[in-house]
Amino acid sequence: MKSLKKPLRANGLVSQHGWFEMNRFFVDEINDGKARIKDGDFKHCKSVLRLQEGAEIYLVFDGKEYIGQIASYETNSALCDIIKESEQTREAGIDVSLYQCIPKSSKMETIIQKNVEIGVKRIVPVISHRTVVKISEQSKEEKKLSRWNKISEEAAKQSMRNVIPKVGPIFTFKQMIDDLKAFDRLIIVPYENEFGNSLKNIHIDRSDVCIVIGPEGGFEPYEIAELKLAGAHVVTLGPRILRTETAGMVASAICMYKTNNI
Repeated sequence: MKSLKKPLRANGLVSQHGWFEMNRFFVDEINDGKARIKDGDFKHCKSVLRLQEGAEIYLVFDGKEYIGQIASYETNSALCDIIKESEQTREAGIDVSLYQCIPKSSKMETIIQKNVEIGVKRIVPVISHRTVVKISEQSKEEKKLSRWNKISEEAAKQSMRNVIPKVGPIFTFKQMIDDLKAFDRLIIVPYENEFGNSLKNIHIDRSDVCIVIGPEGGFEPYEIAELKLAGAHVVTLGPRILRTETAGMVASAICMYKTNNI
């Protein structure tokens, strides 16, 4: 009996089921059916993956996915031919922004990675009253944001996203409130002291959704009051208390499910 699996290919990844998955690269521009893989992606493509000329790959530009082919390797880039635009739909039909109070240690990195995989479009680190981590020096903030955006990029590539979600800038609580008020968006705030209003009962009737997650110690009561004045729906995620690094992932996944984006 003939196998139904596609043949394995040396220039791509193979899933546990044997199906071929092409490698994926973001590019800066496409001109006349050509694109270039540059910088770290070029080194990864040539020296780590060792993709040969002629290998088919996915190229992503301006939120669109294309099937391409490596035409030639040059000194600092790989020149690629665009074969056609892909018909795959990778991005969710809603834009979810996660406003995340910065947790201790490396938890923020996990939060960024997993929420990018789920489909979140934007991540805003926030410093609230009970936030333990305080970033007062600009050089330290820039270093943190650079690291966090790199993690977002890696997660976007791994999860086959068509966009790399931006992380930052870091907001104070007041700056976050001002930002939330600036646009007509649905604002959802999971809160451990809310018992009656469940996220499952919230009707998502807008394409822009903001999820606001407090720090390890939770929001102060006056912060919750300010969020309500900004138009937020304060909700429970269930009878169990979730860690700050878990709450955003759960809320994001529920929003994706409720809008048929899973």
